[in-house]
Amino acid sequence: MLYEIECDKFAKKVNGQLVPRGRIQLREGLNTVLGDKAAQNSIGKSTFLLVVDFCFGGDDYINPKICKAKEKLHSHTINFAFKFGNKIDYFCRSTKTPSEIGICDSEYKVQRIQTLKEFKDYLLEAYGITTPSISFREMVGRFLRIYGRENYAERYPLKYGDVKPESAIETLEKMFNVFAFIEEYKSVYDDKSKRSKVRDDATKLGEMTNVARTKKEYNANEKEIERLRTELQKLMDREDAELSQEETDNLDKASEIKGQLTVLKRRRSRLVSQLNAVKANMSGGLVPVEEDLSELSEFFPDVDVQKLSQIEHFHDKMHHILSQEMGDEIAQLQILIDAISAEMVRLQESQRKFGIPVTISKKFMDRVVEIQRQIDILVAKNKGYDKSAKLKTEKKEAKVQLEDVRETQLQAVETSINQEMTRLNDYIYNGERYAPTIKFGNSRSGKPTYEFWTEDDTGAGTNFKGLIIFDLALLRLTELPVIAHDSNIFKNIADLPIDKIMELYNQSEKQIFIAFDKEDTFYDVTRDIVHSTKVIELHENGGELFGWSWAKKAAREKQIATETGVIEES
Repeated sequence: MLYEIECDKFAKKVNGQLVPRGRIQLREGLNTVLGDKAAQNSIGKSTFLLVVDFCFGGDDYINPKICKAKEKLHSHTINFAFKFGNKIDYFCRSTKTPSEIGICDSEYKVQRIQTLKEFKDYLLEAYGITTPSISFREMVGRFLRIYGRENYAERYPLKYGDVKPESAIETLEKMFNVFAFIEEYKSVYDDKSKRSKVRDDATKLGEMTNVARTKKEYNANEKEIERLRTELQKLMDREDAELSQEETDNLDKASEIKGQLTVLKRRRSRLVSQLNAVKANMSGGLVPVEEDLSELSEFFPDVDVQKLSQIEHFHDKMHHILSQEMGDEIAQLQILIDAISAEMVRLQESQRKFGIPVTISKKFMDRVVEIQRQIDILVAKNKGYDKSAKLKTEKKEAKVQLEDVRETQLQAVETSINQEMTRLNDYIYNGERYAPTIKFGNSRSGKPTYEFWTEDDTGAGTNFKGLIIFDLALLRLTELPVIAHDSNIFKNIADLPIDKIMELYNQSEKQIFIAFDKEDTFYDVTRDIVHSTKVIELHENGGELFGWSWAKKAAREKQIATETGVIEES
């Protein structure tokens, strides 16, 4: 809870002197900013509520279109504390650097600085808000209904600045924990929609050529597939009556195997030739023997036979050595030949397993493969068309499911709010008057609208009472931690409902801030409650929030402004 607020500009005039107000202590439940009996304006009631909003991370206190405090008081600092359990956290925020939050000690001396976002995240965690996908200000902002913020239109309780109705309703869905459920269906629909669009665009642009574009093309493909299959069957019947459809499906593989066999046959032939050459060298047919040398001496008596014999012996030795090496080479070549032969046998066996004769003609095989390729292309195109059509169907189904979920979930939210508003209204009127009603429309489209009214009663007082009841219902039904109602909301509400509304306010364990005046015109119940819950009382002539009013032109007020260092507008 917001525990206290302090600002050195908060003051009241005592004996003609401005005296600091000090720390303003706040309380659980109802906190009343009490005005005077004359219901005077420009005394700081709304400004104090804007300070409260400033402590909750809002920015309208420093918005010159809504509040003149920064302009009239120049830069100043708001000190404030939050209490959760037994722990009190102290902070400060300057109008000069509103995007920074000072983390302070108990004397409001700054220890370190954090960003405004970090501070809002702190509030979200400190209040134990577990509502998914929502920020602190998104939850709280519209329910701090303060004059000037344009969020107190009695017939549009979700209005918050320029936020569109569908966005405001989305926040409501988050607060009632149905948004995440709806988003799951929306995510599915978005995915189907995106995928369908990508396929359609790619097909139209020619980037996806394997998809039939139209139903007409699809039907033409079906006819062509049938014709090609008939041609293939006739071709198979002519070539081999026993060739089965299953064998046809394996023709591509058979063709590949046949190519591999051709390569292996060539390689094996080369190795066999090489092997034969090595074997010929080993036969020794070109090496001279002793008989050859004897015959040579008959024709050439002067030849040195002994020398030739030595050479022959050397050659014989070399032949022996080379024979060993060639023997090794023969063994290696034989291993390679055997391996290739084994692989050829394996491939031929694979052909047989596919049901394709080893001796099948290449012409037949090429034609079958070509026909099957054409069939596969057309089948793929039609499958692509079927996939696109299926995706479109799934997209339509996902859209219907999303619309159904949107409608049913908003109906559940609507029912919860209306039932709670009826209970609160019955408490106020003892069940004798109609409760306010909220009704969502156009919910299936993703851009829902809403109406808010009280049956058979369009009076301003009734409408503002309905606004209060709406906020109290949400305070009870959701994790919304705080609401604020400015005095203008109460002006047209009759005395009796005000008494009961005050009782409802006073029953709340969550913090409620109200600005209220003219208490003497109401019954004792209201007077007692506003006095017992009063956190600050403001009035004219020195009792304003800052001890003076910049709305006045009196010379004395200008003098006070000068004495306090504030330059009054001329």
